[in-house]
Amino acid sequence: MILLSMMILMLLTIISYAASKTASTEVKIARNEYLYHNNFYCAEGAIVQAIDQMERLAAIDAVDLDWMMNESQAVDNDVQEDADLFGYWKDDEKTADAAVPQAAAVCSDHTEFMAIDRGVLAGSSLDMSKPTKHAFAVYGRSNQRGLVMIKIGYMKEY
Repeated sequence: MILLSMMILMLLTIISYAASKTASTEVKIARNEYLYHNNFYCAEGAIVQAIDQMERLAAIDAVDLDWMMNESQAVDNDVQEDADLFGYWKDDEKTADAAVPQAAAVCSDHTEFMAIDRGVLAGSSLDMSKPTKHAFAVYGRSNQRGLVMIKIGYMKEY
């Protein structure tokens, strides 16, 4: 009887230990999921703020936005692909004419945005009497216990 009791106690101990480890793993997964979603929504909010500021502009050439670079500046700063932007974002020694990521109002301590003006959209009218469509790549980045970077294409007539 004592031997049977010890075996049952040992079996219950093993089952409870396994359940405890499984629950601990599930909690870590849920935390990581929460952090990812939080970073994602903060980066998305930064993009919305950038687009909101661009929507209020009457002409893109009339205003010099510190957080926006044009296509030629991007090439000069070796930002030719999205992967290059990760290195550019971290680089503290940017040239004088380089765009500086701006802190977003939402999650301001760890979220920034910037944009690249890709110029006049291919196929749009170059007639000076009509507005032309400009293409932009707008980036939002959130870095709080993880990194999320989002890119959204955006077009606007000026």
